[in-house]
Amino acid sequence: MAQHADSSTLNVQPRQRRMVYEDLAKDPDGRSVKDLLRNGDIPESDLRETLRKLDSAGLAHRIKGTWRAIPLQDAAPVETGAGEASQSAGSA
Repeated sequence: MAQHADSSTLNVQPRQRRMVYEDLAKDPDGRSVKDLLRNGDIPESDLRETLRKLDSAGLAHRIKGTWRAIPLQDAAPVETGAGEASQSAGSA
């Protein structure tokens, strides 16, 4: 699966969605709604809405009743650009 989500997409999500995403990301095999309900303190209706919003944002997807987090892309281009700028400043 070559699908990746952008880390900036996760950063703009409300705290509750980020927490659910982190719970999903801990288990690469995915988690069911029942598992997430057992381990969290979110009402079922809110959890299901959160999962749907993560799906529409491209951060999670559902396969046969199991939700999985989509891996985040690295922010390497941004970090590399900052590193090059500091290296050239140090050389000058």
